[in-house]
Amino acid sequence: MKNRFFIIRKRLMMKLIFSIIFLVVFYKYSHLAKSSQSKGFSIKLSYSQLLKERQSSNDKKLAPYNSILGVASSNVAAYSNGNDSYISYEDSYLYGIYMGIKWQCVEYARRWTFLRKSSVFERVIGANDIWNQIYYIEKVLDKEKIPLKKHSNGSPNRPINESYLIYPIQKDMPYGHVAIIVDVLKHSIRIAEQNFYFNYWKMNYSREIPYRFINNLYYIEDIYQIYGWIEIQDHKQLKPLDKLTIQTIKIKNEKKFDLVSSSEPKNNIYYFLLLIVLFLSNFKFYEHIFL
Repeated sequence: MKNRFFIIRKRLMMKLIFSIIFLVVFYKYSHLAKSSQSKGFSIKLSYSQLLKERQSSNDKKLAPYNSILGVASSNVAAYSNGNDSYISYEDSYLYGIYMGIKWQCVEYARRWTFLRKSSVFERVIGANDIWNQIYYIEKVLDKEKIPLKKHSNGSPNRPINESYLIYPIQKDMPYGHVAIIVDVLKHSIRIAEQNFYFNYWKMNYSREIPYRFINNLYYIEDIYQIYGWIEIQDHKQLKPLDKLTIQTIKIKNEKKFDLVSSSEPKNNIYYFLLLIVLFLSNFKFYEHIFL
């Protein structure tokens, strides 16, 4: 009777353990599924037109993940994310400064800002949030804040070179999208971007998008809905990253790394002792349950 009681208790505990493992795995997968859901917005073109454009683009040679798609006229390389549904969850750093997740559109926008303006903007969940949450960029060395100015699509002001082009959440853009305007022509703009199309660039820009001047207002006419463009109000004072600035950034980050490294041996001892305690406690727990 006693042995039967222990067998029943052992089976119950095993079921409980497997149930917990199942719930953890289920939570992880459900969390990833939720993060990839789209929040639908209407777009100007019908789905068939949009599908046609996507297919014509995919007929061209696709660049594998991590390869360079092209280099913008502003001399900043764009990398292939492989496809628009892939998220690497791999952080991108340049000279110790966080750029974003490889190779998302926000990573390109922040890296472009870093290389061209020696500045960065704060972290956001998605490109859509730049429109409503980012009000300045910050110089890397002295932390001076440079204000940004929003121009809604349908602005009395002409699109501005070296500004951010922001897209809201919509079909095919579950987090919105951000690109950089790298050239402004008479009737169109040229942009640089990541994680939109995955073909090698033919020129020093990703796409050319027309704009029209209607009733004294400027409209950029992309196939997707656009919030507008965000101007960096630096009055052309911000300069691209130079060797001296890079060296200063490296020295600062090396000092930070030394401070972290000096505390690692002590932390490692604490972690090791904690693991021993957990192992022994678990051993005693299972010995009590199963024996």
